[in-house]
Amino acid sequence: MTSKVRRCGCCRAVLPKDAGPNRRYCDATCRSRHWRRVQRRENIFQRAVQQGIEILAGGVDRYVEGRCPVCGWSVSLRKRRDSVYCSPRCRTRAWRLRAGLRDASEHSLPETSPGDA
Repeated sequence: MTSKVRRCGCCRAVLPKDAGPNRRYCDATCRSRHWRRVQRRENIFQRAVQQGIEILAGGVDRYVEGRCPVCGWSVSLRKRRDSVYCSPRCRTRAWRLRAGLRDASEHSLPETSPGDA
């Protein structure tokens, strides 16, 4: 009799012959990788449904709508729910703009000496 070859549910590697009947993954890495993948899919789906409900309810602002304030591209659902920028490039650009405005306002003050008053 030939026994059926059992494979890992993540990487498809052959499971060891001494693996228990309930074992589905070759090691803890594959098990956690599969769990993260499933959680990510569920999270993306739940966020998409939530954004759809907010759009239908009329409570849409620029960030819920998912638009990057720097370039105007949509912020992907694969990002965190509180993501504001579409990419690290736009986040850095916004930070540099804010820092440049702050530095410009600090340097634009006229320097006066205490005797001028």
